[in-house]
Amino acid sequence: MEQKISPKDRDRFRKIILVMKSATIDGERDAASMAATRMAAQWDMTLEEAIEETHPEIYGDRYAERERTARRQSAYEAWETGTMRMMRNKEAQEKYAFEQAKRQARQRGLDEREKNAANSNAKPRARNFHSNAKVSPTDTFRLITVLLKDGLPLRRVAELADVSTNEVARVYLLNREA
Repeated sequence: MEQKISPKDRDRFRKIILVMKSATIDGERDAASMAATRMAAQWDMTLEEAIEETHPEIYGDRYAERERTARRQSAYEAWETGTMRMMRNKEAQEKYAFEQAKRQARQRGLDEREKNAANSNAKPRARNFHSNAKVSPTDTFRLITVLLKDGLPLRRVAELADVSTNEVARVYLLNREA
């Protein structure tokens, strides 16, 4: 008499059999064997019949479809599936963050400013980077020292520092003495 075993009971029985076969302590093994025998008796089967029913891979090719699918999937396929799922989630998160940033920018009026700037024919104002700061003699001395340490010729250092070659020579000699 063939009795239908529920998937929950089947999984529980498989776990008990696993403990029964892999336990290193005799007491554990005996307890699992007694529990497996009790479950088999509930289904009106012997222990061997219950094992044959719940473990088709042991007794021939009677695999459940779920088990066949799980066995077919290699470790690489499992890794690839997980990686693709993570990539899709990451892309979705980035797209959501981008859309939120765009929406917030529109709320602040950035889109209107760009349209107004594009519609106006006025040339952009040139920025004046001229400074009114005066260069001190100490700054000039430091600049010449650094340029000389970089190995530049005296004339090039004089051009860059906007001083005479005699001044560059003076700084060179002062640094050489120190």
